[in-house]
Amino acid sequence: MRLSGLALSALLLLTGCVAQVPSPIEQVESGVDFSKQQISWEACDAGFECSSVAVPLDHLNPDGQVFELALIRKTGTEDLSPLLINPGGPGASGVAYLRDSYDSLGTEKLRSNFQLIGFDPRGVGESAPVTCSDLSLKDQIYYEESGFPLGSEQDIEISKDLLTRFAASCQESGFDVAYFNTQQAARDLDVIRSALGVEKLDYLGFSYGTELGATYIALFPNQVGRFVLDGAVDPTLSSGESTVKQVEGFDKAFRTYLADCLAQAGCPFTGTLDDALKRVDELLVDLQTTKLSSQYEREVGLTAALYGIFAALYSQASWPYLTQAFEEAFEGDGSTLMLLADFYNDKDPEGGYLSNINEANTAINCADERVAPEDFAIVKQSALDASQVFGKYFAFPELGCIGWPEGKSMVEIDYAVGLEVGPLVIGTTGDPATPYQQAVSLAKILSGATLLTFQGEGHTAYGSDSCVNDHVENYLLGENLGSAELICG
Repeated sequence: MRLSGLALSALLLLTGCVAQVPSPIEQVESGVDFSKQQISWEACDAGFECSSVAVPLDHLNPDGQVFELALIRKTGTEDLSPLLINPGGPGASGVAYLRDSYDSLGTEKLRSNFQLIGFDPRGVGESAPVTCSDLSLKDQIYYEESGFPLGSEQDIEISKDLLTRFAASCQESGFDVAYFNTQQAARDLDVIRSALGVEKLDYLGFSYGTELGATYIALFPNQVGRFVLDGAVDPTLSSGESTVKQVEGFDKAFRTYLADCLAQAGCPFTGTLDDALKRVDELLVDLQTTKLSSQYEREVGLTAALYGIFAALYSQASWPYLTQAFEEAFEGDGSTLMLLADFYNDKDPEGGYLSNINEANTAINCADERVAPEDFAIVKQSALDASQVFGKYFAFPELGCIGWPEGKSMVEIDYAVGLEVGPLVIGTTGDPATPYQQAVSLAKILSGATLLTFQGEGHTAYGSDSCVNDHVENYLLGENLGSAELICG
Protein backbone atom coordinates (compact mmCIF):
# COMPACT_ATOMS: atom_id res chain seq x y z
CA MET A 1 0.00 0.00 0.00
CA ARG A 2 1.61 3.22 -1.07
CA LEU A 3 3.12 5.73 0.89
CA SER A 4 4.07 4.31 -2.35
CA GLY A 5 3.66 1.72 -4.69
CA LEU A 6 6.04 0.37 -7.22
CA ALA A 7 8.50 2.43 -9.25
CA LEU A 8 7.67 1.73 -12.86
CA SER A 9 9.40 2.34 -16.15
CA ALA A 10 8.11 4.18 -19.21
CA LEU A 11 4.47 3.50 -19.94
CA LEU A 12 3.38 1.50 -22.95
CA LEU A 13 1.77 3.30 -25.86
CA LEU A 14 -1.20 1.12 -26.72
CA THR A 15 -2.33 0.43 -30.24
CA GLY A 16 -5.96 0.20 -31.35
CA CYS A 17 -8.00 -2.95 -31.80
CA VAL A 18 -7.96 -4.93 -35.00
CA ALA A 19 -10.18 -3.67 -37.77
CA GLN A 20 -12.78 -6.43 -37.83
CA VAL A 21 -13.88 -5.76 -34.25
CA PRO A 22 -15.19 -2.26 -33.39
CA SER A 23 -13.42 -0.52 -30.53
CA PRO A 24 -14.98 -1.10 -27.09
CA ILE A 25 -16.37 2.45 -26.98
CA GLU A 26 -17.84 2.06 -30.49
CA GLN A 27 -19.54 -1.14 -29.36
CA VAL A 28 -21.09 0.58 -26.34
CA GLU A 29 -22.16 3.58 -28.41
CA SER A 30 -23.88 1.21 -30.84
CA GLY A 31 -25.98 -0.24 -28.00
CA VAL A 32 -23.89 -3.21 -26.83
CA ASP A 33 -24.11 -3.73 -23.07
CA PHE A 34 -20.84 -3.20 -21.19
CA SER A 35 -20.92 -6.83 -20.06
CA LYS A 36 -21.42 -8.08 -23.63
CA GLN A 37 -18.60 -6.23 -25.37
CA GLN A 38 -15.94 -8.19 -27.24
CA ILE A 39 -12.28 -7.46 -26.80
CA SER A 40 -9.63 -8.09 -29.42
CA TRP A 41 -5.91 -8.42 -28.78
CA GLU A 42 -3.20 -6.93 -30.97
CA ALA A 43 0.59 -7.05 -30.82
CA CYS A 44 1.79 -3.92 -29.02
CA ASP A 45 5.32 -4.62 -27.84
CA ALA A 46 7.91 -7.35 -28.28
CA GLY A 47 6.26 -10.51 -26.98
CA PHE A 48 3.05 -8.90 -25.73
CA GLU A 49 -0.50 -8.18 -26.86
CA CYS A 50 -2.69 -5.29 -25.78
CA SER A 51 -6.39 -4.61 -25.69
CA SER A 52 -8.96 -2.53 -23.83
CA VAL A 53 -12.47 -2.62 -22.43
CA ALA A 54 -14.98 0.20 -22.19
CA VAL A 55 -16.39 1.14 -18.79
CA PRO A 56 -18.79 3.85 -17.65
CA LEU A 57 -17.42 6.67 -15.55
CA ASP A 58 -20.23 5.95 -13.09
CA HIS A 59 -21.36 2.34 -12.89
CA LEU A 60 -24.41 3.28 -10.85
CA ASN A 61 -25.49 5.68 -13.60
CA PRO A 62 -23.93 4.10 -16.71
CA ASP A 63 -25.55 6.28 -19.38
CA GLY A 64 -23.00 9.06 -19.01
CA GLN A 65 -19.33 9.31 -19.97
CA VAL A 66 -17.37 6.28 -21.10
CA PHE A 67 -13.64 5.55 -21.29
CA GLU A 68 -11.36 2.56 -21.89
CA LEU A 69 -9.18 0.50 -19.54
CA ALA A 70 -5.84 -0.70 -20.92
CA LEU A 71 -4.99 -4.42 -20.79
CA ILE A 72 -1.87 -6.46 -21.62
CA ARG A 73 -0.96 -10.15 -21.78
CA LYS A 74 1.96 -12.27 -22.95
CA THR A 75 1.76 -13.41 -26.56
CA GLY A 76 0.97 -17.11 -26.87
CA THR A 77 -0.90 -17.44 -23.57
CA GLU A 78 -4.40 -17.03 -25.00
CA ASP A 79 -5.34 -20.68 -24.35
CA LEU A 80 -4.46 -20.50 -20.65
CA SER A 81 -6.84 -19.59 -17.83
CA PRO A 82 -6.94 -15.78 -17.24
CA LEU A 83 -5.48 -14.44 -14.00
CA LEU A 84 -5.90 -10.70 -13.44
CA ILE A 85 -3.03 -8.97 -11.62
CA ASN A 86 -2.86 -5.67 -9.75
CA PRO A 87 0.54 -4.49 -8.38
CA GLY A 88 -0.90 -2.00 -5.88
CA GLY A 89 -0.38 1.67 -5.22
CA PRO A 90 -3.05 2.82 -5.62
CA GLY A 91 -1.70 4.26 -8.83
CA ALA A 92 0.67 1.54 -10.04
CA SER A 93 0.30 0.56 -13.70
CA GLY A 94 -0.54 -3.11 -14.16
CA VAL A 95 0.33 -2.81 -17.86
CA ALA A 96 3.86 -1.62 -17.14
CA TYR A 97 4.24 -4.07 -14.25
CA LEU A 98 3.37 -7.12 -16.33
CA ARG A 99 5.41 -6.01 -19.33
CA ASP A 100 8.52 -5.09 -17.38
CA SER A 101 8.42 -7.84 -14.75
CA TYR A 102 6.92 -10.77 -16.63
CA ASP A 103 9.94 -13.09 -16.53
CA SER A 104 10.33 -12.64 -12.77
CA LEU A 105 6.63 -12.58 -11.87
CA GLY A 106 6.08 -15.54 -9.54
CA THR A 107 7.65 -18.68 -10.96
CA GLU A 108 7.61 -20.59 -14.24
CA LYS A 109 4.79 -22.69 -12.76
CA LEU A 110 2.56 -19.63 -12.57
CA ARG A 111 3.54 -18.32 -16.01
CA SER A 112 3.06 -21.68 -17.74
CA ASN A 113 -0.39 -22.29 -16.24
CA PHE A 114 -2.07 -18.89 -16.46
CA GLN A 115 -2.78 -16.15 -18.97
CA LEU A 116 -1.48 -13.34 -16.79
CA ILE A 117 -3.33 -10.11 -17.52
CA GLY A 118 -2.18 -6.71 -16.35
CA PHE A 119 -4.51 -3.71 -16.42
CA ASP A 120 -4.34 -0.04 -15.63
CA PRO A 121 -7.10 0.87 -13.15
CA ARG A 122 -9.14 4.01 -13.82
CA GLY A 123 -7.04 7.13 -13.41
CA VAL A 124 -3.78 5.22 -13.87
CA GLY A 125 -1.32 4.86 -16.73
CA GLU A 126 -3.25 4.55 -19.99
CA SER A 127 -6.74 4.31 -18.43
CA ALA A 128 -8.07 7.89 -18.37
CA PRO A 129 -5.02 8.95 -16.36
CA VAL A 130 -5.05 11.74 -13.84
CA THR A 131 -2.85 14.28 -15.63
CA CYS A 132 -1.24 17.31 -14.00
CA SER A 133 -0.45 20.30 -16.19
CA ASP A 134 2.28 21.82 -14.01
CA LEU A 135 5.11 19.39 -13.24
CA SER A 136 7.06 22.12 -11.48
CA LEU A 137 4.41 22.04 -8.76
CA LYS A 138 4.85 18.28 -8.52
CA ASP A 139 8.60 18.75 -8.11
CA GLN A 140 8.01 21.24 -5.32
CA ILE A 141 5.70 18.88 -3.44
CA TYR A 142 7.97 15.81 -3.65
CA TYR A 143 11.39 17.44 -3.46
CA GLU A 144 11.29 20.90 -1.90
CA GLU A 145 10.63 22.47 1.50
CA SER A 146 8.97 25.69 2.60
CA GLY A 147 12.19 26.86 4.23
CA PHE A 148 10.41 27.29 7.55
CA PRO A 149 10.31 24.93 10.55
CA LEU A 150 7.84 22.06 10.19
CA GLY A 151 4.36 22.97 11.37
CA SER A 152 5.08 26.68 11.74
CA GLU A 153 2.45 29.14 10.57
CA GLN A 154 4.53 30.01 7.50
CA ASP A 155 5.15 26.35 6.69
CA ILE A 156 1.45 25.45 6.86
CA GLU A 157 0.41 28.49 4.80
CA ILE A 158 2.92 27.72 2.03
CA SER A 159 1.97 24.02 2.04
CA LYS A 160 -1.75 24.72 1.75
CA ASP A 161 -1.23 27.08 -1.17
CA LEU A 162 1.08 24.67 -3.00
CA LEU A 163 -1.16 21.64 -2.49
CA THR A 164 -4.27 23.56 -3.58
CA ARG A 165 -2.63 24.73 -6.79
CA PHE A 166 -1.24 21.28 -7.54
CA ALA A 167 -4.62 19.57 -7.09
CA ALA A 168 -6.20 22.13 -9.42
CA SER A 169 -3.49 21.51 -12.05
CA CYS A 170 -4.38 17.80 -11.99
CA GLN A 171 -8.07 18.42 -12.70
CA GLU A 172 -7.97 20.90 -15.57
CA SER A 173 -8.82 18.20 -18.09
CA GLY A 174 -10.10 14.65 -18.20
CA PHE A 175 -12.81 13.02 -16.14
CA ASP A 176 -14.18 13.84 -12.71
CA VAL A 177 -11.69 12.15 -10.38
CA ALA A 178 -14.41 11.73 -7.75
CA TYR A 179 -15.36 8.60 -9.73
CA PHE A 180 -11.82 7.22 -9.52
CA ASN A 181 -12.60 5.46 -6.26
CA THR A 182 -11.99 1.83 -5.35
CA GLN A 183 -15.64 0.78 -5.55
CA GLN A 184 -15.93 2.03 -9.12
CA ALA A 185 -12.61 0.34 -9.96
CA ALA A 186 -13.88 -2.95 -8.51
CA ARG A 187 -16.94 -2.72 -10.75
CA ASP A 188 -14.50 -2.24 -13.66
CA LEU A 189 -13.00 -5.62 -12.78
CA ASP A 190 -16.32 -7.31 -13.36
CA VAL A 191 -16.56 -5.73 -16.82
CA ILE A 192 -13.10 -7.14 -17.57
CA ARG A 193 -14.19 -10.56 -16.27
CA SER A 194 -17.23 -10.58 -18.49
CA ALA A 195 -15.28 -9.39 -21.54
CA LEU A 196 -12.77 -12.20 -20.99
CA GLY A 197 -15.63 -14.67 -21.11
CA VAL A 198 -15.06 -16.27 -17.70
CA GLU A 199 -17.76 -17.00 -15.16
CA LYS A 200 -15.53 -16.44 -12.15
CA LEU A 201 -12.59 -14.09 -11.79
CA ASP A 202 -9.20 -15.35 -10.62
CA TYR A 203 -7.06 -12.56 -9.18
CA LEU A 204 -3.64 -11.81 -7.74
CA GLY A 205 -3.42 -8.51 -5.90
CA PHE A 206 -0.50 -6.93 -4.06
CA SER A 207 -0.72 -4.23 -1.38
CA TYR A 208 -3.54 -1.82 -2.40
CA GLY A 209 -4.48 -4.54 -4.88
CA THR A 210 -5.73 -6.51 -1.87
CA GLU A 211 -8.14 -3.70 -0.99
CA LEU A 212 -9.35 -3.61 -4.58
CA GLY A 213 -9.73 -7.38 -4.52
CA ALA A 214 -11.60 -7.36 -1.20
CA THR A 215 -13.96 -4.71 -2.58
CA TYR A 216 -14.66 -6.88 -5.62
CA ILE A 217 -15.39 -9.79 -3.28
CA ALA A 218 -17.91 -7.67 -1.37
CA LEU A 219 -19.65 -6.42 -4.52
CA PHE A 220 -19.55 -9.60 -6.65
CA PRO A 221 -19.29 -12.65 -4.35
CA ASN A 222 -20.86 -15.00 -6.91
CA GLN A 223 -18.19 -14.14 -9.50
CA VAL A 224 -15.22 -14.72 -7.17
CA GLY A 225 -12.86 -17.51 -8.20
CA ARG A 226 -9.47 -17.90 -6.55
CA PHE A 227 -8.12 -14.69 -5.01
CA VAL A 228 -4.60 -14.23 -3.67
CA LEU A 229 -4.23 -11.07 -1.57
CA ASP A 230 -0.55 -10.39 -0.70
CA GLY A 231 0.53 -7.54 1.56
CA ALA A 232 -3.01 -7.29 2.83
CA VAL A 233 -4.86 -4.09 3.63
CA ASP A 234 -7.68 -4.04 6.16
CA PRO A 235 -10.41 -2.13 4.26
CA THR A 236 -12.42 -1.53 7.40
CA LEU A 237 -9.79 0.83 8.86
CA SER A 238 -10.53 4.52 8.59
CA SER A 239 -8.18 6.77 6.64
CA GLY A 240 -6.68 8.08 9.87
CA GLU A 241 -6.26 4.62 11.36
CA SER A 242 -4.58 3.39 8.19
CA THR A 243 -2.11 6.30 8.27
CA VAL A 244 -1.18 5.63 11.88
CA LYS A 245 -0.74 1.91 11.20
CA GLN A 246 1.65 2.74 8.36
CA VAL A 247 3.67 5.02 10.60
CA GLU A 248 3.89 2.18 13.12
CA GLY A 249 4.90 -0.23 10.36
CA PHE A 250 7.68 1.96 8.99
CA ASP A 251 8.92 2.71 12.50
CA LYS A 252 9.13 -1.01 13.27
CA ALA A 253 10.89 -1.78 9.99
CA PHE A 254 13.34 1.09 10.53
CA ARG A 255 14.22 -0.12 14.02
CA THR A 256 14.84 -3.60 12.62
CA TYR A 257 17.10 -2.13 9.94
CA LEU A 258 19.06 -0.09 12.49
CA ALA A 259 19.52 -3.09 14.79
CA ASP A 260 20.84 -5.09 11.84
CA CYS A 261 23.16 -2.25 10.83
CA LEU A 262 24.54 -1.81 14.36
CA ALA A 263 25.49 -5.50 14.43
CA GLN A 264 27.66 -5.15 11.33
CA ALA A 265 31.14 -3.75 10.79
CA GLY A 266 31.17 -0.47 8.91
CA CYS A 267 27.75 0.71 10.08
CA PRO A 268 27.62 4.53 10.16
CA PHE A 269 25.81 4.38 13.52
CA THR A 270 27.40 3.66 16.89
CA GLY A 271 26.12 3.10 20.39
CA THR A 272 22.59 1.90 21.13
CA LEU A 273 19.48 1.71 19.01
CA ASP A 274 18.21 4.84 20.76
CA ASP A 275 21.44 6.62 19.85
CA ALA A 276 20.93 5.72 16.18
CA LEU A 277 17.31 6.85 16.23
CA LYS A 278 18.35 10.15 17.79
CA ARG A 279 20.99 10.74 15.12
CA VAL A 280 18.50 10.15 12.29
CA ASP A 281 15.94 12.36 14.01
CA GLU A 282 18.49 15.16 14.26
CA LEU A 283 19.42 14.78 10.58
CA LEU A 284 15.79 15.01 9.48
CA VAL A 285 15.07 17.99 11.73
CA ASP A 286 18.08 19.79 10.24
CA LEU A 287 16.77 19.06 6.74
CA GLN A 288 13.56 20.96 7.47
CA THR A 289 15.48 24.18 6.87
CA THR A 290 18.81 23.08 5.29
CA LYS A 291 19.77 20.83 2.36
CA LEU A 292 22.39 18.27 1.40
CA SER A 293 24.29 18.63 -1.84
CA SER A 294 24.34 15.80 -4.38
CA GLN A 295 26.22 14.83 -7.51
CA TYR A 296 23.05 15.31 -9.58
CA GLU A 297 22.87 19.12 -9.43
CA ARG A 298 19.85 18.80 -7.14
CA GLU A 299 19.77 19.37 -3.42
CA VAL A 300 18.21 16.99 -0.91
CA GLY A 301 15.87 18.34 1.73
CA LEU A 302 13.57 16.71 4.25
CA THR A 303 10.94 15.39 1.83
CA ALA A 304 13.41 13.69 -0.51
CA ALA A 305 15.26 12.22 2.47
CA LEU A 306 12.06 10.73 3.89
CA TYR A 307 11.07 9.22 0.54
CA GLY A 308 14.57 7.80 0.19
CA ILE A 309 14.43 6.14 3.60
CA PHE A 310 10.94 4.71 3.03
CA ALA A 311 11.87 3.40 -0.42
CA ALA A 312 14.73 1.35 1.03
CA LEU A 313 12.52 -0.15 3.75
CA TYR A 314 10.23 -1.84 1.23
CA SER A 315 12.78 -4.62 0.75
CA GLN A 316 15.51 -6.00 2.97
CA ALA A 317 17.68 -6.28 -0.14
CA SER A 318 17.71 -2.46 -0.23
CA TRP A 319 19.12 -2.04 3.27
CA PRO A 320 22.76 -1.77 2.06
CA TYR A 321 21.71 1.20 -0.09
CA LEU A 322 20.15 2.84 2.95
CA THR A 323 23.38 2.31 4.89
CA GLN A 324 25.30 3.94 2.04
CA ALA A 325 22.79 6.80 1.99
CA PHE A 326 23.32 7.50 5.70
CA GLU A 327 27.11 7.25 5.38
CA GLU A 328 26.97 9.91 2.68
CA ALA A 329 24.36 12.07 4.41
CA PHE A 330 26.42 12.34 7.59
CA GLU A 331 29.22 13.69 5.38
CA GLY A 332 26.90 16.23 3.74
CA ASP A 333 26.19 14.23 0.54
CA GLY A 334 22.57 13.37 -0.34
CA SER A 335 23.27 11.54 -3.62
CA THR A 336 22.04 8.08 -2.67
CA LEU A 337 19.06 9.49 -0.78
CA MET A 338 18.15 11.34 -3.97
CA LEU A 339 18.43 8.18 -6.08
CA LEU A 340 16.19 6.29 -3.64
CA ALA A 341 13.65 9.15 -3.61
CA ASP A 342 13.62 9.22 -7.42
CA PHE A 343 12.99 5.47 -7.46
CA TYR A 344 10.09 5.90 -5.04
CA ASN A 345 8.58 8.81 -6.97
CA ASP A 346 9.12 7.23 -10.40
CA LYS A 347 11.06 10.30 -11.50
CA ASP A 348 12.70 10.27 -14.92
CA PRO A 349 16.43 11.09 -14.64
CA GLU A 350 16.08 12.92 -17.96
CA GLY A 351 13.36 15.16 -16.50
CA GLY A 352 9.68 14.79 -15.66
CA TYR A 353 8.18 11.55 -14.38
CA LEU A 354 7.84 8.03 -15.80
CA SER A 355 4.26 7.57 -14.61
CA ASN A 356 1.37 9.31 -12.89
CA ILE A 357 1.54 7.06 -9.83
CA ASN A 358 1.70 9.86 -7.24
CA GLU A 359 -1.20 11.97 -8.48
CA ALA A 360 -3.32 8.87 -9.14
CA ASN A 361 -2.51 7.67 -5.63
CA THR A 362 -3.74 10.91 -4.09
CA ALA A 363 -6.85 11.13 -6.27
CA ILE A 364 -7.91 7.55 -5.48
CA ASN A 365 -7.15 7.70 -1.77
CA CYS A 366 -9.01 10.99 -1.37
CA ALA A 367 -11.98 9.74 -3.38
CA ASP A 368 -12.17 6.69 -1.13
CA GLU A 369 -11.99 8.49 2.21
CA ARG A 370 -10.23 11.31 4.03
CA VAL A 371 -9.74 12.11 7.69
CA ALA A 372 -12.75 13.94 9.11
CA PRO A 373 -12.05 17.36 10.72
CA GLU A 374 -13.24 16.10 14.09
CA ASP A 375 -10.53 13.41 13.96
CA PHE A 376 -7.60 15.68 13.05
CA ALA A 377 -6.36 16.06 16.62
CA ILE A 378 -6.64 12.33 17.38
CA VAL A 379 -4.76 11.32 14.23
CA LYS A 380 -2.08 13.95 14.86
CA GLN A 381 -1.39 12.71 18.37
CA SER A 382 -1.56 9.05 17.35
CA ALA A 383 1.00 9.65 14.60
CA LEU A 384 3.31 11.40 17.06
CA ASP A 385 2.94 8.49 19.48
CA ALA A 386 3.56 5.91 16.73
CA SER A 387 7.12 7.00 15.92
CA GLN A 388 9.55 9.36 17.58
CA VAL A 389 11.39 9.81 14.26
CA PHE A 390 8.66 9.72 11.61
CA GLY A 391 5.46 10.58 13.47
CA LYS A 392 5.84 14.35 13.25
CA TYR A 393 5.87 14.17 9.44
CA PHE A 394 2.44 12.49 9.34
CA ALA A 395 0.81 14.75 11.90
CA PHE A 396 -0.99 17.04 9.44
CA PRO A 397 -4.09 15.12 8.27
CA GLU A 398 -5.78 18.39 7.35
CA LEU A 399 -3.37 18.76 4.40
CA GLY A 400 -3.83 15.31 2.87
CA CYS A 401 -6.73 15.94 0.49
CA ILE A 402 -6.74 19.69 -0.04
CA GLY A 403 -8.26 20.42 -3.45
CA TRP A 404 -9.29 16.82 -4.20
CA PRO A 405 -12.98 15.80 -4.32
CA GLU A 406 -14.70 13.19 -2.21
CA GLY A 407 -15.81 10.03 -3.97
CA LYS A 408 -19.13 9.75 -5.79
CA SER A 409 -21.52 6.82 -6.36
CA MET A 410 -20.27 4.71 -3.48
CA VAL A 411 -22.43 2.38 -1.40
CA GLU A 412 -22.20 0.66 1.96
CA ILE A 413 -20.62 -2.75 1.44
CA ASP A 414 -20.21 -5.93 3.49
CA TYR A 415 -16.86 -7.70 3.22
CA ALA A 416 -18.09 -10.76 5.12
CA VAL A 417 -20.20 -12.17 2.28
CA GLY A 418 -20.27 -15.92 1.70
CA LEU A 419 -17.90 -17.35 -0.90
CA GLU A 420 -17.65 -20.66 -2.71
CA VAL A 421 -13.85 -20.61 -2.38
CA GLY A 422 -12.15 -18.56 0.33
CA PRO A 423 -9.24 -16.28 -0.63
CA LEU A 424 -5.58 -16.75 0.33
CA VAL A 425 -4.45 -13.77 2.43
CA ILE A 426 -0.70 -13.20 2.86
CA GLY A 427 0.96 -11.08 5.50
CA THR A 428 4.66 -10.45 6.17
CA THR A 429 5.57 -9.96 9.82
CA GLY A 430 8.01 -7.13 9.04
CA ASP A 431 6.00 -5.42 6.31
CA PRO A 432 6.39 -1.63 6.71
CA ALA A 433 3.68 -0.48 4.29
CA THR A 434 0.87 -2.90 5.15
CA PRO A 435 1.64 -4.07 8.68
CA TYR A 436 1.10 -7.77 9.36
CA GLN A 437 -1.88 -7.33 11.67
CA GLN A 438 -3.91 -6.07 8.72
CA ALA A 439 -3.52 -9.46 7.03
CA VAL A 440 -4.69 -11.13 10.23
CA SER A 441 -7.73 -8.87 10.28
CA LEU A 442 -8.55 -9.31 6.59
CA ALA A 443 -8.35 -13.10 6.88
CA LYS A 444 -10.91 -12.93 9.69
CA ILE A 445 -13.21 -10.63 7.74
CA LEU A 446 -13.33 -12.55 4.43
CA SER A 447 -15.41 -15.72 4.31
CA GLY A 448 -13.36 -18.94 4.35
CA ALA A 449 -10.03 -17.13 4.02
CA THR A 450 -6.72 -18.86 4.68
CA LEU A 451 -3.99 -16.77 6.33
CA LEU A 452 -0.44 -17.34 5.10
CA THR A 453 2.15 -15.74 7.38
CA PHE A 454 5.61 -15.01 6.02
CA GLN A 455 8.07 -14.47 8.86
CA GLY A 456 10.40 -11.94 7.32
CA GLU A 457 11.04 -8.36 6.28
CA GLY A 458 9.80 -6.30 3.34
CA HIS A 459 6.58 -5.48 1.55
CA THR A 460 4.69 -8.50 0.09
CA ALA A 461 6.07 -12.04 -0.09
CA TYR A 462 5.00 -13.90 -3.23
CA GLY A 463 7.86 -14.29 -5.66
CA SER A 464 10.56 -13.92 -3.01
CA ASP A 465 10.17 -17.13 -0.97
CA SER A 466 9.82 -20.70 -2.27
CA CYS A 467 7.48 -21.76 0.54
CA VAL A 468 5.13 -18.84 -0.17
CA ASN A 469 5.39 -19.51 -3.90
CA ASP A 470 4.36 -23.14 -3.47
CA HIS A 471 1.29 -22.29 -1.39
CA VAL A 472 0.16 -19.54 -3.77
CA GLU A 473 0.53 -21.59 -6.92
CA ASN A 474 -0.99 -24.75 -5.46
CA TYR A 475 -3.97 -22.70 -4.31
CA LEU A 476 -4.42 -21.04 -7.70
CA LEU A 477 -4.26 -24.45 -9.37
CA GLY A 478 -7.10 -25.78 -7.24
CA GLU A 479 -5.68 -27.08 -3.98
CA ASN A 480 -7.82 -26.74 -0.86
CA LEU A 481 -5.56 -25.12 1.72
CA GLY A 482 -8.03 -25.43 4.57
CA SER A 483 -8.68 -22.89 7.31
CA ALA A 484 -5.57 -23.42 9.45
CA GLU A 485 -2.90 -20.70 9.35
CA LEU A 486 0.04 -21.45 7.08
CA ILE A 487 3.53 -20.25 8.05
CA CYS A 488 6.63 -19.69 5.92
CA GLY A 489 10.01 -18.22 6.67
